[in-house]
Amino acid sequence: MTIEYKDKVTNKLYREVIAFANGTGGTIKIGMSDEKNILGLENPLAEENAVYDQLSKMVEPLPLVEIIQEHIDGKVILEVRVTATEHVYRQRDTLFGDLYVRYGSKKQLLKTADEVHGFLRLRYLDESENALTNTTFRTKDFSGLIDIIQNANTTTDRFKNMQKNLEDVLSSYNIIRWNNGEFVLTRLGSWLADSSHTRSVLLQYSGDRSTSFCQQVSDFSGSIVTQVSRIMTMLQTVQSLYPRELVQQSVVNAFVHRDYSIEGDVSVIIFANRMEISSPGTLIEGLSMESIKKGARIVRRNPLLHALFVDLGLTDGRGDGIRQIIDSYSEGDEKPKISVQKDSISVRLPRKEQVEKVSNNNQRTSTHKEITHEDAILSYLLEHKHAKNVDLQKILGVSPSRVTQIVRDMVTKNQLVAIGERKGRIYTLANTKQEE
Repeated sequence: MTIEYKDKVTNKLYREVIAFANGTGGTIKIGMSDEKNILGLENPLAEENAVYDQLSKMVEPLPLVEIIQEHIDGKVILEVRVTATEHVYRQRDTLFGDLYVRYGSKKQLLKTADEVHGFLRLRYLDESENALTNTTFRTKDFSGLIDIIQNANTTTDRFKNMQKNLEDVLSSYNIIRWNNGEFVLTRLGSWLADSSHTRSVLLQYSGDRSTSFCQQVSDFSGSIVTQVSRIMTMLQTVQSLYPRELVQQSVVNAFVHRDYSIEGDVSVIIFANRMEISSPGTLIEGLSMESIKKGARIVRRNPLLHALFVDLGLTDGRGDGIRQIIDSYSEGDEKPKISVQKDSISVRLPRKEQVEKVSNNNQRTSTHKEITHEDAILSYLLEHKHAKNVDLQKILGVSPSRVTQIVRDMVTKNQLVAIGERKGRIYTLANTKQEE
């Protein structure tokens, strides 16, 4: 449960209540400092009446609030518990005055009609995250998330003392909710738990097509935060070939903005000349690729999940990831491609180009470095030391005669050494043979 601390009742307390009521609920503890020191209230009954009076005068519709007097160390504080409902709460007698909404640690004032319209659509879409499950909360189900949070590069205060304040942290993002005397997982919680049924896959091919030899197949399951971390770790071997920030942004977006009501996996596929990242689902109704490119305000499918990823430092939360992807390749001949289908969205990132600028009539010459068959063989032998003709067929995805031609040329160039008779012949790197 998200908690705010106030040393006294202020005349703007109603704004905090509006934000909680429009978000996922929360508690305001009055008579405590931000450092959680107990200050106490001299006249708690009068303060309680002042809260009710302020809310009745300032907020429409009247929010669902329960105020409890809590006695701690001989002092009395007020605990204002705010419940979120399907209503839209705002300043009384206005269309959208003082319309605040809060998710996690973020409180936002909606200032324009477009923002309000987006929020109304968001209220409807939030059910995909907020709906309760029948799964009882167990601390051990979030060990993966705890590890990620403890090692995250973040300054978010709520992540301090994570083990001690786990229930408060998870409640603040609506990962768990109190229901009939116990904490249960929301749908969001089911995606973040170690027992999550969501899956993702990483494939790497030796060539430019899926018919070429598949060098690597990795299948991931469990908490989606853990899946993102494992995928990014495995992508370190190709990070130098792509803009790192864009790869992470694309992977994070695939999880944050996917439609979890659709069966399917997030997939990351590495080809010799590109990377393709796909996720189930399509754009939210009302958005198009053209409107996004022109700077349309993003309506997020899973805002609570997005808020968590922002606080973890996995994304900056600016909502301009697609434009960043396009702009980052502005100087190259090859452009990224974003495809929107009925049930999926995919991002295609070309390998980074080595662009050489020359002053020749103000023209720019681009040279592309592609993985050749020779590169693939040399890379394989660096790791495996030797290979047979049949091994190289699998790597290159070409015929035996074509492999024979390629390796014959490489032997002639003193790149490889052939050892043994024709039937059992193996190939090694020329420099390796010389060292031996």
